[in-house]
Amino acid sequence: MSKPISQPCLRNQEPIYQALKDYFKDAGNVLELACGTAQHAVYFAQRLPHLNWQPSDVGPAIEGARLWIDEACLDNLKPVLMLNIEDDHWSNIPFDYIYSANLVHFISMESVNSMFSGIKKHLKRQGFLALYGPYNQNGYTSEGNVRLDEWLKADINSKAGIKELDEVIQLAKHYGLQLEADHAMPANNHLLIFRKIT
Repeated sequence: MSKPISQPCLRNQEPIYQALKDYFKDAGNVLELACGTAQHAVYFAQRLPHLNWQPSDVGPAIEGARLWIDEACLDNLKPVLMLNIEDDHWSNIPFDYIYSANLVHFISMESVNSMFSGIKKHLKRQGFLALYGPYNQNGYTSEGNVRLDEWLKADINSKAGIKELDEVIQLAKHYGLQLEADHAMPANNHLLIFRKIT
């Protein structure tokens, strides 16, 4: 099997990194949810050597992610962890940071709720959460997002789809996560930075 390559990762990893480094700046442990190919994990672990990066995903993505991680051979990049956000228990250690890209729109709102519940349990107080992806703002923000939403509902999960930004922020707040920043990213995406305050 050859390494899987995500073209969106190649395009967005540097803009994400430039914003992320201002928040993920103190030494600590990072959990990445739904790491996919693990290209982001490799890219960020190379540039943020003070962080111990723990990528995770569910079954189908694990093998490809391992190829990227094994080839990178970085001391601060751990082997990919099998993790389902619907599970109550994710890890035996708390994390200083949690990161995820392009997860929220691939899952239902019920699963987003489960995700935030798990984040509340596994993110340290005052820790940072970074969520990257597209969000609606009183409806779609581009024709591209309309097509993406249609594809998600038709081909991935009828309950998936791009979520309203305000709803995600309010749900995060319910779980003790306060929005610190909303960084505009290329292709109508956002990098949302939350801090766990309770």
